[in-house]
Amino acid sequence: MSILTLISLLFLLTAICGAINLKYLKLPMTIGIMIAAFIFSIILFISDYFLSFVSGYSFAQKIISQINFPTLLLNGALAFLLFAGSLQISLHELWKARYNIASLTIIGTLLSILFLGLIFWVLFYLFSIPISLLWCLTLGAIIAPTDPVSVISMFGRLGLSKRLQAIFAGESLFNDGIALIAFTTFLSVIIHQKTPSTTSLFLISIKEIVGSGLLGIITATIVIFIIRRLSHNEITILFSLALAAGTFSIANDLNMSGPIAVVASGLLIGNHLQKQPAEKSDSVIYCWHVIDEILNTMLFLIIGLQIVIIPFSYHILVITFLAFPFLAITRFIALSLSGFVLLYQDSNPKGLISILTWGGLRGGISLAIALSLPNIFPKNEILLICYGCVVLTVLIQGLTMEYVVNYFYRKEIN
Repeated sequence: MSILTLISLLFLLTAICGAINLKYLKLPMTIGIMIAAFIFSIILFISDYFLSFVSGYSFAQKIISQINFPTLLLNGALAFLLFAGSLQISLHELWKARYNIASLTIIGTLLSILFLGLIFWVLFYLFSIPISLLWCLTLGAIIAPTDPVSVISMFGRLGLSKRLQAIFAGESLFNDGIALIAFTTFLSVIIHQKTPSTTSLFLISIKEIVGSGLLGIITATIVIFIIRRLSHNEITILFSLALAAGTFSIANDLNMSGPIAVVASGLLIGNHLQKQPAEKSDSVIYCWHVIDEILNTMLFLIIGLQIVIIPFSYHILVITFLAFPFLAITRFIALSLSGFVLLYQDSNPKGLISILTWGGLRGGISLAIALSLPNIFPKNEILLICYGCVVLTVLIQGLTMEYVVNYFYRKEIN
């Protein structure tokens, strides 16, 4: 199947699932499309099972197997999704909360990885599945970080204050970098049987976080210098597209963090646009809004369809359901310990910790990382658990988040 045919089918399926959601499900668009795609996959499976002459499920497997999801997301769409999301964040509010966000991001993420790794280790032991603690910590590093694409989209839709959006988005955007460092460290120890030194880990962290941030600032500063002298909306849009793709690509080539670099550049461009008159900034912001919506809906369609290629195991499915409550529990404990200063200073600490905890959706990034694992045991087990956690957090937490926000922040909603 040609690339053009594959893209055409994805656009068609996204449009059909979107129409079904608008007409019948009436859910937030990304969640509705994921559910519609999930139901569509199950219907194909049932039809193939009872009607052997129908090969719809096999056809779906053929389509999805041709999509290299890790490459598509981690080396493609993610650059534009993160850039679009970071345009919406107030740089001023983010800077004011920088120390608290750093604490939540570094300490909170590491604690979540540790807690989740231990919980999965116990669950695997109870089901007599021989998966080592190191692999369990690797699974924790995959699942612990929240998905910035889902989180930014959700909190923007709910209309929270700029301050709250900055805290949630900042924590979600940067915890991926910490989790990826932990993931690559654990995987390196498993495969190469060699533990990196403390010095090398420190240097990697500095390069991933500080170096990537500086790269994003430099590329964004150059683009801002150019577009200030042109004052042409279409050219500004083209430069912003080049900035998102180019910054991400350069960061990857330099073995830095593409997500952190592109977020830094997006924050600066967003700050620049917020200071411009509406006639200069509205078209650029709207263009990125459209890009964000299209990529988001297609991403959630692919997540919904991934079920057709993920190996099924009854015991692993049971472990996933048993582990799901611990995603929120461990996040609550980790955030309470790492964000105690933020909570102490906040006028509504119960509300803040509640929506930080319940808003911890997992998404495409975790799934893409799981799919990128080498084809050795226990990749299939990790993949099914990861997929289950993504679907459960999006469905249960994503669909009930509005009620949690309304309960704690009714007065602050814009």
